[in-house]
Amino acid sequence: MLVLYARLPLLVRVLSSLAVAWLLITGGLAPPALAERAADPISVMAQSQNVHFPDYIDFQMSASDSLAPIVSAYIHVSIPLLDVDNTNRVAVNAAKTITLHWRMNTSGDNYVMPGATITYYWELSDSLGNVHSNKYTSFIVTDTRFSWKSATQGYMHLHWYSETPGFGQALLTRATTDEQHLVEVTGLNYHQTFDLWVYSSENAFRSALPPDTLEWVGGEAFPPLNEAFFMVSSLTDETLARDMPHEMTHLLLHQTVSAHTDVPLWFDEGLAVYCQLYHEPEMTDRLNEALRSHSLLPLSRLMERFPSDSDSAYLAYAESWNLVDYMYRTFGKPTLQHLFQLLGSGKQTFDESLQAAIGEDQAHLENQWHLALHQPPTLSPAEMQTPVAQPVTTARSQLPVPATSDNRDIALAGLGALLMLTALLGTALLLVSVRNQRLQALAAVEAAEQILAVSRRDWQGPPPFGVPPSPGPQGGWPGPSAPGTASGFSYFDRDRPFGLPGKEEGPLSPPSQEPESEGQGPWSPGSEH
Repeated sequence: MLVLYARLPLLVRVLSSLAVAWLLITGGLAPPALAERAADPISVMAQSQNVHFPDYIDFQMSASDSLAPIVSAYIHVSIPLLDVDNTNRVAVNAAKTITLHWRMNTSGDNYVMPGATITYYWELSDSLGNVHSNKYTSFIVTDTRFSWKSATQGYMHLHWYSETPGFGQALLTRATTDEQHLVEVTGLNYHQTFDLWVYSSENAFRSALPPDTLEWVGGEAFPPLNEAFFMVSSLTDETLARDMPHEMTHLLLHQTVSAHTDVPLWFDEGLAVYCQLYHEPEMTDRLNEALRSHSLLPLSRLMERFPSDSDSAYLAYAESWNLVDYMYRTFGKPTLQHLFQLLGSGKQTFDESLQAAIGEDQAHLENQWHLALHQPPTLSPAEMQTPVAQPVTTARSQLPVPATSDNRDIALAGLGALLMLTALLGTALLLVSVRNQRLQALAAVEAAEQILAVSRRDWQGPPPFGVPPSPGPQGGWPGPSAPGTASGFSYFDRDRPFGLPGKEEGPLSPPSQEPESEGQGPWSPGSEH
């Protein structure tokens, strides 16, 4: 046979070799064990998962093996949002047909929020070494405690469970109005679907959030999932005008900003508060209190996380709102839209985008904002090199603004200085006029004293021989009565036309009377200014 095979043509020998190889590969000539392995005797008959939010998720699976007992099982679970990728061994009672159950704890530190996607698959092995891995299965976690109703408008998916008649439609109308408001204020548009989950009670809302959520939180957005949670107990509740546009703003901003760009928390939250349709007066009061005590929180503390205590957190929100409002009023809506475009490109950091859009980095922006609020500067004189941006004339949105200083402080300061100079000039002219009037009155008094003295001499006749005449009044303010004056008084002392000595009305106090000053009163006209 070997001799005959060797004498066959080359083409025939090649084709026969290929045929033998094909038979081996397909199992036609393979040993029984190899053929059985290739057929995969293990098959999964059914599998399912049941979410019991927020406590746990149950996974079930049934499988069979046509050759041997199944002796081991693993379940591989992945939650991309939380960077979870775990493999868990599941206990098996060896048998050709099995039913497995595994419970995943999702409470406490293992919290998995609604909207998160979970992917899993089972891996089974039998006693012959056959291994079976089934296909990946994915599902989205939901809050299974409620029977949710849904409505869709454009990119928005709205979910609620309240049984109040007309609640869902009214909520959808309000959400659509909020979306139009956000587009008008920011100039941005949604381009991805997003979900809004509306809870009707405080307890239900709190239990749906992560366990470390602070107690003062009124709503929460998860931009990676394009979803947000908040509570609406009544359509007339002021929190509806506050929380819905607030959380929708977070989703809108993060749909705009590149995933490669980190936006500081003060800008994220400040824009969200700026876009609210309702602002608590207490927020403005808290900001004004900090302004009076010069106790604003530095932006360095508001970059990644707000303070945990409610009072400081409230101030952080108020500051962030006021700073974003300052940016809109100072640089204008088109400039902020340019900033959003730069942030969306992903080519620059937030600081670089800010510098390119408004000509200021965060440090200089904070310093300029402090000065506008009449607060201590945050930079040294050597660091204040960036020119102050001039206010724009574009009209701003009609939103509540804290009762703080605006960007016209420089003009107002100049006007105030001009008014002060005018007042000082008027005061000086008034003092000069008063002084001239006093001098004129003094001259009239002196003339009157001289006339009275002459009249007395004429009336009394010439003095006795050897008695010198009375010296009469001297120049300046008249002093005590001259010797021989009837009743010992002077005309000036009786009228006191300019007030009592020592109570002179004017900017300067009179000097003390010098001793032995003949013919001088308490002070001379030359001391007036």
